[in-house]
Amino acid sequence: MSSTRRYMYKKIWQLAWPVILEMTGVMLAGVIITAMVGKLGAVSLSAVGLATLVQFSAIMIFSAAGTGAAAIVARETGAGNAAAVRAVAGQSVLLGMVFGALIGALGFWGSAAVFRMTGAEPETAALASRLLALMFLSAPFYLVMAIGNSVLRAMSRTGTAFVITTLSNILYLAISFMLIFGYGVPAIGADGVAWGVIVSQVFGGIAVLAVLAVQPGLKLRPADVLLPQAAVIKRVLDISVPAALEQLAMQGGRIVFTFMLAGVGAVQFAAHQIAIQVESISFMPGFGFSVAVMTLVGQHLGKGVPHRAEQYVWMTLRLTFWSMSLLGAVFFAFARPLAALFISEPDVLYWGALCVMIAAFEQPTIALTYVFSGALRGAGDTKWPMYVTTSGIWLLRLPFIYLLISTWHYNITAAWFVTAADFFVRSIILWRRFVANKWKKY
Repeated sequence: MSSTRRYMYKKIWQLAWPVILEMTGVMLAGVIITAMVGKLGAVSLSAVGLATLVQFSAIMIFSAAGTGAAAIVARETGAGNAAAVRAVAGQSVLLGMVFGALIGALGFWGSAAVFRMTGAEPETAALASRLLALMFLSAPFYLVMAIGNSVLRAMSRTGTAFVITTLSNILYLAISFMLIFGYGVPAIGADGVAWGVIVSQVFGGIAVLAVLAVQPGLKLRPADVLLPQAAVIKRVLDISVPAALEQLAMQGGRIVFTFMLAGVGAVQFAAHQIAIQVESISFMPGFGFSVAVMTLVGQHLGKGVPHRAEQYVWMTLRLTFWSMSLLGAVFFAFARPLAALFISEPDVLYWGALCVMIAAFEQPTIALTYVFSGALRGAGDTKWPMYVTTSGIWLLRLPFIYLLISTWHYNITAAWFVTAADFFVRSIILWRRFVANKWKKY
């Protein structure tokens, strides 16, 4: 292997690993919080799960402003245009503050209505509503942290974003633990999680702003954030809106998907949930490599070397393909032991292991989907990933699952076969879009 290729592979790993570790930390924090709240009983556990799901889903849609910011910042960083980087970063943070304030107000005042529509038991709905109202108070800080971290990753500062998220997670766990169980303070039960969310997200938002203010090549100033620049905002939104619509399709599809699968019965639905937890392990390297390739494509297009951007895409694809395929082989070989980490009931284990084995065959096509989507976003082509994701979920996955599960009453494995087909089709379309080379002209 030439020294150039060694350098390029090293660059990919340097960008991807902090993101992978960051996502692993987020997942572990969720698992630990679930274990803590589980000691309070089923009502608290369900309420915390519902509240965090709704807040996360809402934030993910609006944090797409970070996708637009990252694509532009990566390109302007590659071009060495510090003024443009500062302007885009500042206006993206401003968008985060505005969007965060809007959804925070809507969430605070509308949380009760949200859970009336879920059909949850009254006690669970009341607690979830109270928790969600509290959690939405920190929405502006949460969005600022999400968007600011996207900017840092686009500047190749994935390690800095990892540190901020990790410190926020540690604070989240510490505050929640103290308030749930009353260590040094009065115990307030599940409400402690909401306050843990608030404190950690406020910290994360402030930490990101502090880092952006001293970051070499950026040095964000208050005027960059507080004084609106219409042309810059339009540039960010042109790329961000398709990404937001993609997230809307994903989050909405996930909710409908879950409702459809509820008809398979408690045993098979529990098996499905376990298989999702197992498969989520593979999403972390996929997401990490997706961020790396998005950054590298944007930076090298900014430098005016699209051929090097293309080289990075194919090299990242090899790393992602083989790492996720290896995880797929592990899933297939150890499906039952992996499912047994979550439950011991024989019937649930049987169906859970089958779903994990099907998930093993999805890994190569998920790898292609992650990398080509990341590459297109890095070039500023956020529309095609949105088209592909939306059509895959709403025109392929959900209609076929409705037929197979809701109408024809097939078992849970049918949903996993349909999902595997969805990713296969998506990967082919994204590959065709990438090799057409239109992304080099954005």
